[in-house]
Amino acid sequence: MKEKEKMELEHIIREEIRKLEFKINDLKDFTAPIAPDNAIGRISRMDAINNKSIFEASERNLQNRLSLLNQSLQFINDPDFGVCIKCRQTIAMERLKIRPEIRYCAECLKK
Repeated sequence: MKEKEKMELEHIIREEIRKLEFKINDLKDFTAPIAPDNAIGRISRMDAINNKSIFEASERNLQNRLSLLNQSLQFINDPDFGVCIKCRQTIAMERLKIRPEIRYCAECLKK
């Protein structure tokens, strides 16, 4: 991978990390515990609990991607960065721009 491509990917990764941290911070308000003494009806409370679990799942997914992006940032200067871990072929730059944390080429991912 060329130095210019690495710099571009590093910028993309840092920007994605910034966006994810912002989204995760926003979700914190929606995943707070729902107090049982809240003056809402039973159905509304059940709906609020359901929504809370959806937001928690979303937060877990974002945290997982954030972790993968942080790992990618640490290994961006590794000679194997951008190389498929299964077939050892170079992963397309356009694919890395969209999902810089990806470790498989399109062909191996299809299999």
